[in-house]
Amino acid sequence: MIEIDTVEIAGKTFEFMRMPMGNAPLLVLKGKKGFVMCGYLNLEAAQKLGDAAVRVTGVSDLETMLNSKAAGVTKRASELGISEGQKISDIISLLA
Repeated sequence: MIEIDTVEIAGKTFEFMRMPMGNAPLLVLKGKKGFVMCGYLNLEAAQKLGDAAVRVTGVSDLETMLNSKAAGVTKRASELGISEGQKISDIISLLA
């Protein structure tokens, strides 16, 4: 079953989606300017489409997503001030 919730993080509103898959869930945390996605999704496709996207790996829920570090970012995300290796909780407001 797909779970979709509106969550508030650092005073900003985001949409959080979690869908069980085979061995790990598919996760997306979407703000107005961009989104954080798990490793199931394709960063290269987000780059090609011009999205501000940040990829994380090894996450299973919202808490682990926020505590993880960016494993990859698109050019548009880097233009917002996001770079690989930054903790998601430190940069999430840039995607709001």
